[in-house]
Amino acid sequence: MNRVVVSGCGNVYRNLTLETRLLRQLHDKECILYLWVNDRTIVLGNSQCPWLECRSKECQSQGIAIARRPSGGGAVYQDRGNLNFTFLYRRGQADGARLREIVRSEIEETVGRPVEASGNDLLADGRKITGMAFYEEQDNMLMHGTILVDADLEAMDRCLTVSVRKLQSHGIDSVRKRVMNLSEMAGDITVSRLLRRLADRFFTVMGPGQVHWLKETDMPGDDYGYGSHEWIYGESPGCELVVEEAGGRGIYQLAFKVEDGYMTGPRLYSDTEHAEDHGRFLQSLEGMEYEEGKIKEMLKQYLAEPGTDNWL
Repeated sequence: MNRVVVSGCGNVYRNLTLETRLLRQLHDKECILYLWVNDRTIVLGNSQCPWLECRSKECQSQGIAIARRPSGGGAVYQDRGNLNFTFLYRRGQADGARLREIVRSEIEETVGRPVEASGNDLLADGRKITGMAFYEEQDNMLMHGTILVDADLEAMDRCLTVSVRKLQSHGIDSVRKRVMNLSEMAGDITVSRLLRRLADRFFTVMGPGQVHWLKETDMPGDDYGYGSHEWIYGESPGCELVVEEAGGRGIYQLAFKVEDGYMTGPRLYSDTEHAEDHGRFLQSLEGMEYEEGKIKEMLKQYLAEPGTDNWL
């Protein structure tokens, strides 16, 4: 049976926990739409370095949480003006493109303007209103994203440090100019109204089901450690030095420390959608004498070599 599950709190760590629990407890012939709203948060993609993607001190001083999700993709800013959606389904029992169309068509009808898909984003008037990412465990699939309804875009611009290369590829000079709230096109739209409309369209397209409105007391705790320092920051180095290069699947950032002129603790971060194994390459860099030009050339050659991006 299809289900719509609505979160009862704004704590990102508890919301991520419920998302993971729904994924792992998914039944055959069941499709779930999980709808949730976070308090002010920066959510990192699985393979991103916190110090490279956001101004962590600014976030801490403003009470903005920093979280990391299991899926890939880039960092996003969220607050009560964002609506998060997650489709959970079994492999072969639902189609990702069909589920994405639920979101695209509902937004298009809501704002009364054309909305087009561009990779994993949805655009209106050439500006991003929705971004999506994917994750799977065995045959359980997850597609989630966030919709900008009435978010604080100035706070987004202050908190995120998006790659200059990425911004230039879009012909823009700030995060703020790349994105847009739905409220700029439809002044009467609210998160709660869009939430209900998405739920209705989900049942219309996928078939009837049940809606579960959870209270805060119904929500799980942080059972999987999403709020732990280890999960958010991992073994990331201080990122004193960073070399950046574009690869076939996204932007790659090689972060490392230099001690006595030699590289130590290299880590390779990216906004790719898939987990990749760069162990051999990173091992070759450990203890190497630091020469900026040589490091840049090695990274460029590594990303250009076929078969070096090994998917896990």
